[in-house]
Amino acid sequence: MKSLLSMPAFNLGSGPNFGQDRLHPTAIFGLFLWLLALTLVMIKVFLEPGDHTVVDSYLLGAERWIDRDKLYSGPGGFIYTPTFALLFVPFTHLSPFVADLIWRLLIIGLYFWGSIRLINHFYGYSDRSMMNWLGIYSLIAVPIAFSGFRNGQMNVFLIAIMLLVACQVIERKWTSAALLLALTMSLKPTFAVFFLLITTLFKPLWFRVPPLLILFLLLPLIFGGTDYGIAQYYNFVEMADSAMDRGMFTPKWASLFNIPMQLTGDSVPEFHQTFIKLLMAVLTWIACAYAVTRHGTKNGMIYLLSLSVCYHLMFNPRSVNTDYILLGTMIGFWFTTAIHFWQDKKLAWQSGMLGIGVLFAFDISRILVSGSSSWVNPLMALLFATLIIWQLKNKKMLAP
Repeated sequence: MKSLLSMPAFNLGSGPNFGQDRLHPTAIFGLFLWLLALTLVMIKVFLEPGDHTVVDSYLLGAERWIDRDKLYSGPGGFIYTPTFALLFVPFTHLSPFVADLIWRLLIIGLYFWGSIRLINHFYGYSDRSMMNWLGIYSLIAVPIAFSGFRNGQMNVFLIAIMLLVACQVIERKWTSAALLLALTMSLKPTFAVFFLLITTLFKPLWFRVPPLLILFLLLPLIFGGTDYGIAQYYNFVEMADSAMDRGMFTPKWASLFNIPMQLTGDSVPEFHQTFIKLLMAVLTWIACAYAVTRHGTKNGMIYLLSLSVCYHLMFNPRSVNTDYILLGTMIGFWFTTAIHFWQDKKLAWQSGMLGIGVLFAFDISRILVSGSSSWVNPLMALLFATLIIWQLKNKKMLAP
């Protein structure tokens, strides 16, 4: 840590510095983690096809769509929208092995690209190169993301889209941002936190996103017929309601209100959960609006990304440990900025320890409380949210 912090101080008034510097050995190791993760995932796919994967659930939904069967069979199995089932149909023309392989390569590549695109907007204002930034960021982001890579989970796609949309908003590419927002919202409703924050805060998206979202939601009716499409949306609402109830009162999920269930066996009444969620939603919107209006779009987008993933993970009743790739990504970014922007040893240690907490959350949960598995991660999200609000209070800026 000391050697990482021993570099010239960041100066907002100095303007971008695009000069290259030598790669730090720690950054080289971080870059190596991408290759290692990809190699391990490929070995897993080749040696144990069909193991540790959720792609079979995606294929199940697509196959049911082709057969015009009911897409949902309760709160397990295929749990995404009818639009997702329709758009995943091309993968059914591949063997399960090839579909699994291509899907994992797609989401890993998208996540890598989203990470590079976001870093590209900030590294130039420091004295360190893009590769040094990416390497340090990867020390935290990649190990936490690995389980999502291995399982082929949709949340890898989700955070990648969030990073890309943030970049498009910074670049004022409103139409492409609206397209990605509408598409992703039509696939995974838990995207709603980021979707609502960014769509309401940026006026150019107000009239671009709704028609695109309606178009994507109508695709099942267009290609599957009105009766079948409407029936599947009705079944989706039933499934989602059942899944949310299960998440709220089953002590195994990585959400904030699940902590007391895992530690003491007590549950938080549904009314209290709803009230707290609504209150925190308003406060989160206010904090993000303040960040964007007071510190500009570029700085504001980092605060919006950070606070939206915290809210998403803490208050989604169905959050699981592997979903915390969303949190790991933003912790990794703040860890990197603490080192390369501000040389802030305290912030670097704080974000680094939070990253370690997320990475080993499952083991820590079980060691400290026998029989539990998921209470540490929502605690890490709460601590990270508090840390981000503190940085916002102190007017921590990432770029001019």
